[in-house]
Amino acid sequence: MNHIATSKEELLNACLQVASKEGLQAVNMRGIAKACGVSVGCVYRYFPSKAELMGATVAKIWEQIFHMAEGCPAPEGFRECVTWVYGCIRSGSDAFPSFFRQHGAGFADGEKGAGRRVMDGYLGHIRGAMRTALATDAAVRQDVFSDDFTREAFVDFVFDNLLTLGGRQAESCDYLIRLIEKLIY
Repeated sequence: MNHIATSKEELLNACLQVASKEGLQAVNMRGIAKACGVSVGCVYRYFPSKAELMGATVAKIWEQIFHMAEGCPAPEGFRECVTWVYGCIRSGSDAFPSFFRQHGAGFADGEKGAGRRVMDGYLGHIRGAMRTALATDAAVRQDVFSDDFTREAFVDFVFDNLLTLGGRQAESCDYLIRLIEKLIY
């Protein structure tokens, strides 16, 4: 066994391979150490707990999902942004088939807080981009949002539905797009 520390990036790449082939629940300290040919202590040097390993793995998967679309022009308008986000989610669902059903469940009960914070940080970035697309879409009716029907709540609703569709591996988000069109355009 190689007792020389491997890089954090190599460990995360092994985590991605395991998550892609066997699911997120198969990512663990011993398995990653074995996959990289290092001692378990080497893994702990970079990730002091399974929650940190899982959090970094989930963040890396989200990063890969949304960077698979590199080279794609930035979507113009909210409807186009939603379609683009779902395209990324679908590609991610193909690369990591069980990810959308399992990413919240991959943390042990005592570790859910730390893992959830990592995941929420990344998802918050995506929601922020969707809020910007909604706020800058000139085609959205001016009278549609109010104190009890806010842009923020609408984006949260749309994004939660995109994740649900991704978890079901739905072919498209066309129905959600039609709903958006009827509500805000």
